Amino acid sequence: MLAVVCLSGCTEIRETKVLLPHSWVGMKKVSSHLYVENNMSKENVKKIEKAIPKAKSYVADIYGDVTTQPIIYACQSELCAQSFGLEGKIKGIRLLGHLILTNRGLGKHIISHEWSHEELYERIGGFYHWYREIPLWFDEGLASVTMHQYCRYDEQAWKSIITKKLPYPKKEELGTLSQWIKANHKYLVNDKIAVPYAVARHIVSKWYKERGQEELIELLDGIKNGKHFDELYEDLK
Repeated sequence: MLAVVCLSGCTEIRETKVLLPHSWVGMKKVSSHLYVENNMSKENVKKIEKAIPKAKSYVADIYGDVTTQPIIYACQSELCAQSFGLEGKIKGIRLLGHLILTNRGLGKHIISHEWSHEELYERIGGFYHWYREIPLWFDEGLASVTMHQYCRYDEQAWKSIITKKLPYPKKEELGTLSQWIKANHKYLVNDKIAVPYAVARHIVSKWYKERGQEELIELLDGIKNGKHFDELYEDLK
């Protein structure tokens, strides 16, 4: 999930806590890029330390290399997660150069998903280009491809949508943040399948398999240099 402070409307103040010193918000330093809730168990600290390099390798698999090093804030308690604006079933968000994780998002899959958001965001030159040019289905779809196999979003989830004849959104319903939020309320999202994510992943996965890593980087560089997404991206027929 990609959180945008100035667009989200409901958790702006809590999310900007990442700009405060870590000790002020109940986090302790594990390394220069990892901070955990003060009372996090040693088991969970080891779990996330082990997951981070694996997640980074997933990002490198898709982008070719990794140009970013986000700061990770990892929560163990629901209170900690809620204090940063993570509520309900949200497992993690990317925000202001940070990845904020709940205790359900400490594994390589969620970290790689959020890290992909950070990588894309930086490669295209930041918020201005992201807001003007990147449709949410592409950003979320690419982040979901980066996760490799993750049952709620992957190709098996897409096959379940088709087999069970579940209603699913068209690409045109997933372009903007407001459309994405609406789709996540309208279409099935549960512990086994998240329809909007599975659809976005299916679209981007087809494109990536056909065009490959080189064209992905060309697309991101092109946007950074002022070209338009629609000029650079061509649908598979």
